[in-house]
This record gives sequence, C-alpha cells and structure tokens, in this order.
Amino acid sequence: MKRLIGGLFAAFALLIGATIYISYRSWDGLVDRRYSETAGVLRGAMGGQEVLLSITPWPPVTMREVDFTVSLPGYAGTASPYVDLSMTGMEMGRNHVDLFRGDDGQYRGTGVFVRCPSGRRDWEATVTAPGAGKAVFRFAVAD
Repeated sequence: MKRLIGGLFAAFALLIGATIYISYRSWDGLVDRRYSETAGVLRGAMGGQEVLLSITPWPPVTMREVDFTVSLPGYAGTASPYVDLSMTGMEMGRNHVDLFRGDDGQYRGTGVFVRCPSGRRDWEATVTAPGAGKAVFRFAVAD
C-alpha cells in the first residue's frame, strides 16, 4: 500500500513539474526579456519586415482596457494599421482596435479582451498594415 501511495505521489509530482516547465517555456518564447517586465513585447514579421506588438499591462487581463503599441519600421502606408482580436476557431464577434501614429512613429490604441464564456484564455492579435500585409501574434490572457 505504501508503494502505491508513493508511486501516485511521484507521478503527481512529475505531472506538476512538467506542467510548470511547459508553461514557463511557452511564456518565455513570447516575451522579449530585454523589455520591461510590465509590458509584453511580441515579435512578428510582415512581408519580411519585423513587427513589434507591445501589450500593457502584461499579461493582459480580460474586461479591462489594454494599451497596444505597434512598431512597423519602414512602413510608408497612408492608412494607419489596426489590430483585430480573436480566438482560433471561435467566433467572438468584431473586436477591432484602431491605431493612431504618435510623434515617435509608433502606432497606439486601446482595446479590451472580452472574457470567453467557455473559459478559454488563448487569443490572437492580428496587426494589419494596409498595403503591407498582416502579422498574427498568439498569447494567453490572465483571468
């Protein structure tokens, strides 16, 4: 009986350890550690051009206003880029964030991640630069 309990405890500890390790590795690949711990900076590409999407606060919390900053070095389009928020494989309705160009050349806007009734927390932010293309960023929101 002691062996059975010891074996179950060891299996449970291994499962918890693996879960923590996988979660850490998943988040570590999304956030650029050179930037502030309070902002999630995600890197992507659009037609060979690097795109940076910063989300503050990080990780974003549902049902609260979130700041988006997009850096598109070399973008010369006349229309401002925008961000569409969605979940993979789920119809969430339109969740569109208009961005406005700042004096520093970065584009900023605010939006809200709605709470999903199913409890899912995996989101996508698609940055669209008219005439240049799209970049999709995937991450999880806090509850």
